[in-house]
Amino acid sequence: MKNDDLISSRNSGVRKNKKSSAEKMQHSDYTMKDNSISGMKRALVVIPIVIIGIVIVALIVGINQYTSMYSEVNSAKKQQTSSESKDEKFDESKLLLIISPDNPLPSDYKIDLDSYDGKDMDRSIIEQLDKMMKAADIDGLSLKVSEGYISAEVQHERYMDEVRRLMAREGYGRARAIEEAEKTVPMENHSEFQSGLAVRFVSMKNSDFASSAEFDWLYKNSIKYGFILRYPEGKESSTDFSFDAAHFRYVGVDNAAKMRSLNMTLDEYVSYLNSRR
Repeated sequence: MKNDDLISSRNSGVRKNKKSSAEKMQHSDYTMKDNSISGMKRALVVIPIVIIGIVIVALIVGINQYTSMYSEVNSAKKQQTSSESKDEKFDESKLLLIISPDNPLPSDYKIDLDSYDGKDMDRSIIEQLDKMMKAADIDGLSLKVSEGYISAEVQHERYMDEVRRLMAREGYGRARAIEEAEKTVPMENHSEFQSGLAVRFVSMKNSDFASSAEFDWLYKNSIKYGFILRYPEGKESSTDFSFDAAHFRYVGVDNAAKMRSLNMTLDEYVSYLNSRR
């Protein structure tokens, strides 16, 4: 009996051990399942967050690229508009307009006046004029703008003063005085200064501008900024005006450079262009 009890006791122990092992395995399976479920739950939470983050980053990058592209396109449009606006202001008919006793200022001529150094002139020439004046200052010149736009009324008074002066001091008759006056002081609507594109200069160091360092510098460098000496010496037959060292006219950088290379006055250059059409 004792042996049977011992065997029974051992069998019972083995069964208990097997049962305990099975329980442990079952518990382990449950734990693995719990961990797997927990991992899946975390994944279900993390994955949407990651996806949302990726979408947000993509949106930010896309917005930045669009903003940059829009800015570049808008900038290009502004530059094009600005260029078109300048071209509209500086069309050939205005830049190369000849105003003389035989060519009056057109009745529909439009001018946009602004002030530079206290002198009125067409707004469109001020930027280049300012660059030229600053360059002259850097080179040590004492150059100053003495005159810009002149109204028709003021021009008429100047013209009549010159006619009276020639009659009184030179003894000219009225017809001769009128003819001679127009060579230096044209009547109203026949003066370039009414266009706002002409500028007169003075030297602060030399009262004789034609012999000044300022004139030498201006004559050599003015074309870089679109200005030409309007009535040069030795060209009276083409301009019908006496040499005037102080009178410069804006015609645009390209035109000024071409006139210099061809050694032409504005009058000659316009005739040259017309002959090639």
